[in-house]
Amino acid sequence: METKLLKRDENRSKGFRIGTRHILLLFVMGVAVLAGAASFQLQQEEDHFPPGWRVAGVNLSGMSLAAARQQMEQVAQAWNRTSLTVEAQTPDGITRWRGQVTREQLGASLDADATLQRAWQQVKQYPPLVRMVLAWVRRQVGKEIAPVVRVDDSQLQAWLRSCRKQVETSPRNARIRYISAGRWEVLPEQPGLRLTADAVHRLMEALQSSETTCVLPLEETPPRITRQHLQSIDSEWTMVVTHYSERERNRSYNIRKAAESINGTVLLPGDEFSYNRVVGPRTLKEGFRRAPVIIKGELVPGDGGGVCQVSTTVYMAALQAGLRIVQRSHHAFPIHYAPPGMDATVVYGAIDLRFRNDTPSPIALVAEAKRGRMTVRVLGSSVCKREVKIQRITHAVLPAPVKTFPSATLPAGVRKVVNKGQRGWRVSVYRVITEPGKPPVREKVTTDYYRPQARVVLVGQGQPQQKTPPGSLIPSVPSVEEQL
Repeated sequence: METKLLKRDENRSKGFRIGTRHILLLFVMGVAVLAGAASFQLQQEEDHFPPGWRVAGVNLSGMSLAAARQQMEQVAQAWNRTSLTVEAQTPDGITRWRGQVTREQLGASLDADATLQRAWQQVKQYPPLVRMVLAWVRRQVGKEIAPVVRVDDSQLQAWLRSCRKQVETSPRNARIRYISAGRWEVLPEQPGLRLTADAVHRLMEALQSSETTCVLPLEETPPRITRQHLQSIDSEWTMVVTHYSERERNRSYNIRKAAESINGTVLLPGDEFSYNRVVGPRTLKEGFRRAPVIIKGELVPGDGGGVCQVSTTVYMAALQAGLRIVQRSHHAFPIHYAPPGMDATVVYGAIDLRFRNDTPSPIALVAEAKRGRMTVRVLGSSVCKREVKIQRITHAVLPAPVKTFPSATLPAGVRKVVNKGQRGWRVSVYRVITEPGKPPVREKVTTDYYRPQARVVLVGQGQPQQKTPPGSLIPSVPSVEEQL
């Protein structure tokens, strides 16, 4: 009985060993088949992209490197022409500007060779068996390779500068609007808008991705002068008026234009007024007209003639308000709209009128030109108003020399004045300033010399003058002043 049981166990053991050998054999054969298949697949993919690989939206599965390069060059050309929607949004999410621009216009280009090199390096970075497993995974889920994008920074910055001109707004300071004598109102300030500092970074991110929209955030820029700054202005410190002829239309126009630029200017304590900065260039391009100006001591037609009457009126107002004069120059000859010593000439880029608000109060300049009157007012706080007295001292009055020139066109013995000339002056200006709670202070402001302008007379050298029949007139030659 025991012998039979032993034989039966031996038979079972032999069967188990035979079954195990078969299983091992099948496993080895399976591994060999898989290895062979993997080897065959890897050989097939040695110069081809594995399944599931995509670059810039292009499926490169099974493509050779050469075929992929040709495909990518076409894709790059199309990608460069694709549009990007750029939006500028305020902090509360309101779109203030929207525009379409191609990636090419932004200086961006897809580098086909570099993109393929990046993708190919990722394909080859793993061992063969790992690549085989990854190939199966990517066949299921895919693999997107980010393209290599080159951006010309100078071109991108140039486009951004043009964008800023369309999008950004400058802040507007609070201003004074003069209504009538003793009445004015404060116009509130308005904040500006500008693109944030990361605008370039956001554009770069959009260009490097497949995004079709790029949002550029805007931020507010606060004005320097607010309504609160001007609440203390409650008094008219001074008013100065000079007169001009409205018949001189170009000159009158220039005076009005310069006055409009100055009107409403606010100076906080410590601020400095610059006539050239506020009024700007006096050129035809800037809207000024040609009218007589003094150049090198001669009165000739020039751009912006008349603006010196505005600067003179502003200077006298600043002088009478007790403000600190920083820079001022007088004319070569006396002018008709202000006493000697009280004028101020200006030349853009060379000669300026500058003064500083050295009071504790904000001040406002109100300038107006109409009906032949150029008026400048200085407004400020009644608490800080200074009492000012102007003293002019004439040191010398110089007669105008007479210059005669022969003229063959005038009859013999006839004299014709073509320039009346002007007397010269040497004057000094002082002012006495009395501030609240302080004793008066007398200061010398300027000492000016105005050279005399010659009286020019033509003396006839021609044929003797014939008697004029009764009722006939001989036309006169207008003087230089009459022509102006």
